[in-house]
Amino acid sequence: MSGDGEYGDPEGSGADGAGGPARWRAGDEPARQDGERRPGQSSGGDAAGGADGETGPDGEGRERADEAERAERRDRQEERFREATRDPLADSGMPGEARAAARVQRAAQARFDIRGNSSVFDRTSFDRAHFGDVYVGSRDTAAPVFGDVPEDELDRLRQVYRAPVGYSTLKRVLRGRRVLVLGGPPGTGRNTTGLCLLDEVTTAVRDAASGTGKPVPEATEPQGRAGTAVLTQGRVTRLAPSDLGLLSADPGAVAGGVLDGGGLLVQLPETAGNFTVPQELHLDALAARLAAKGSYAVLIVSPASPAGHLLAGRYGLACPPAPAGELLEWQLVRHLADCPDPDALGRGEQILKHPLFLDALGIAPEALRPSETELVAEQVARHVRGELRRDELLDACGRIARRQAREWFTGPADPLPMAPERGRSGPDDGPVDTAAPRVREAAFRIALAVLDGEAVSSVADAAELLAQQILAVRMPGRAHGRPVFAEDLEGTLAACRAEVRTGEEESVGGVPVPVRTVAYRGTALAGSVLAEVWHRHHAARGPVTRWLRELAGAPRPQVWVRAAVVAGELATADLGYGFAELIRPLAAAKDTRRRFFAATALAQAAGREPYRSAVRGVVADWAEAPVPALRWTAALALGSGRIVEDTRQALELLCGIGGRDEGAHALVASYGATRLVAGSRAGEAATVLREWSENGTAEQTDLAMLCAVRLFCARTDDMWQAEESDVPEAPAADTATSVPASVSRVWGPGGVRLAGRVPGQPGRAGERARTGQDERPPVPRASVEVTDTELARRVHWPLALAVAVAVESAAEPLADLLWRSLNNRLSHEAATEGLTTWLRAAEADAVVPGRADRTYVFEQAAGDAPGDGTAGGRGEILRALLWLLPRMIRDRRDAERLRWLLRLMVDAAEEPMTSAFARHVVATMAATGRGQDGRGEEQR
Repeated sequence: MSGDGEYGDPEGSGADGAGGPARWRAGDEPARQDGERRPGQSSGGDAAGGADGETGPDGEGRERADEAERAERRDRQEERFREATRDPLADSGMPGEARAAARVQRAAQARFDIRGNSSVFDRTSFDRAHFGDVYVGSRDTAAPVFGDVPEDELDRLRQVYRAPVGYSTLKRVLRGRRVLVLGGPPGTGRNTTGLCLLDEVTTAVRDAASGTGKPVPEATEPQGRAGTAVLTQGRVTRLAPSDLGLLSADPGAVAGGVLDGGGLLVQLPETAGNFTVPQELHLDALAARLAAKGSYAVLIVSPASPAGHLLAGRYGLACPPAPAGELLEWQLVRHLADCPDPDALGRGEQILKHPLFLDALGIAPEALRPSETELVAEQVARHVRGELRRDELLDACGRIARRQAREWFTGPADPLPMAPERGRSGPDDGPVDTAAPRVREAAFRIALAVLDGEAVSSVADAAELLAQQILAVRMPGRAHGRPVFAEDLEGTLAACRAEVRTGEEESVGGVPVPVRTVAYRGTALAGSVLAEVWHRHHAARGPVTRWLRELAGAPRPQVWVRAAVVAGELATADLGYGFAELIRPLAAAKDTRRRFFAATALAQAAGREPYRSAVRGVVADWAEAPVPALRWTAALALGSGRIVEDTRQALELLCGIGGRDEGAHALVASYGATRLVAGSRAGEAATVLREWSENGTAEQTDLAMLCAVRLFCARTDDMWQAEESDVPEAPAADTATSVPASVSRVWGPGGVRLAGRVPGQPGRAGERARTGQDERPPVPRASVEVTDTELARRVHWPLALAVAVAVESAAEPLADLLWRSLNNRLSHEAATEGLTTWLRAAEADAVVPGRADRTYVFEQAAGDAPGDGTAGGRGEILRALLWLLPRMIRDRRDAERLRWLLRLMVDAAEEPMTSAFARHVVATMAATGRGQDGRGEEQR
């Protein structure tokens, strides 16, 4: 039966209607509080009464017109309450998108961490570091880039090298084929592995020289090669970069320059140069000449380099990752070998495992590269000896991720070459941008930093969109195609220090489904990449900004919500630029998803002062803007709870938005207000809404009732967002590990939480909102930590039940607000449906698992709990329901409504409730003594 037929005519409400006498109809007559608190609604009736006294055709026409207007107004009000459970993205065509967006935002805020602001890029010196395959620091002379490799360097590598899994396979292939193409990104230890392989397969030359007591002979210049730059001294040699072209032009000359029985290490460049990339036939010729001399060659290749295709041939193998954990422990033992303290090694091992140290490091220990393990071990050893303070230790380790990001985008090992000039014949006939593979690799790193932990497909598509933006800047006016079957995901992941995992995604219908995800191997890498690009490369801001705005229209919430969170955080680095380029263009968009993006970015930017004050001024202005889209965005942003500290002021701003234009934005205003209830300020928000439901204006009452319906029908994960305080609580120092308590994270500027009421902005909130003064006693705000912990345990609970249990001060005002919605003429139908969802959720949660027949926890004997612990926590929703429900039963009418609802659910054709569960609910309510005039009602 439609809402108009059932509730639209109060005078005919005494009829049984199509539902028959068995159907309870709370809207048969207006609830008592409706008539008391809605005096404004009598104006239409007064006008009608005046018209009744008139005679003639004109009076009758006015009466009919007034009645039609009142009927239309009632229809709009009832339709609004019937749609009260719609989410703001209901028009997107993807059911459950708002719920998925809320979950993605929680995950994004939990994972997102840009390590500091622009000051993170220090210019301090360091003892040594590792950029690509170039060592900088105290050992430069021990590992020269050109010429032969000294024997003492090979001896050192032999002592410190730890063979990874698969090393024996590499050695077997090298011995059998004489040429090995070893693939891996710079910095992964591929050069060291190649040198160790050549050292092992050329031991015969070393043993022969040491046995005779003579030095290793020098090879002569090959015939016809006088004056060439081929370097031929030493048991293991390197080919000069100037002669890389000889690999394809004259492989025999290259092989002739290698000592008989010796080894050759060749590193092919990362980018296209002035040489021809060798093919397999050239390697065949090289292998044949080396076999005749009993020599070997290892070619170092990056998967994304122009020679990366060699890895797919018969000479190519990927360099296995170094055993970082084992190497780190060994390096620590080596650095503490001369320490007189017998407990030094134990203290160092404890530091390596401490959570604060791991958080400061920001890279999984097993994902550290060989040079990084040595740096970490050296710093820890210095700290154990007392040479390094605790904050200096963690700061030094935290710089590893930032230096990695700087190397990726500005390091000498991986530069982005300049784009060539276009030809005169037109943009499509000009030269191809040879740097496109490197651009796509850089774009993948940025996209992964934004979507860290999301589906591989989402990251790959987003990376290609960004690559197109960057390539368009490099070569404007040219269409850049996308490789279809030339992608090397494994090589890209290795170059980006990322890995593929198995996760879940809720893009369709809010149902978790398995999906392949990709993430950095460390929490610090994503933030370091974003900080590097945003702070140090201003020319990249344009493409990145346009790309983020493009992601705002992505159909998957896992993409656009993540992008919104990042956009808000990046905006704080340059608020004027970020607001003008990222937020304001989307705030007035026609698409609701783009406006949701802008509101999410605003909430993220308002996470700390002084940005919160600036955002507060913008949102207060938008709340009264003549543009409806800006008011819509402001309502959603106010619901975050980050922008306006005063809960009453935030609700009054939302009420002003929802009451304009005959309630055009009432639904989104109620959505924002309900989000304020889903958190630590639940007691404050519920108290204000209860006051409005009892003695408020018509607009305030409508907003309170719409919020009550949402509280009835929503789940916790639909609305709740984890909160965080501006000022981090310093964790206690750990004396065993001597890790400081104040350096677990690099915090941004500001960090002062405003005390008391925040002065409001001029607007519809009234004089009290402008002055920040309130004569009512404040409701204590719950602890953020406790609230987040309790609500996180109850993400699948009905929202109102979870909030009532988690926030003590919210239980009574919530119960009163929900009771009034059940007795309100407009909201009672939707509220009753919400109560039905409570009962079904409680019944499902109370079922004992593993039983053939349906058995509830209240039917189970004390000693019958299953031994596997599957019954732990069962029945919590039922206990919470039976605790809160008596507060919502005030008289016999309320009790009859509950019994009627239980009968309907027991008699339902689909998924009926069991009579045992219904009887248990009725009996428990009767035992509480709730009923007419405060007396219990055991039976009808």
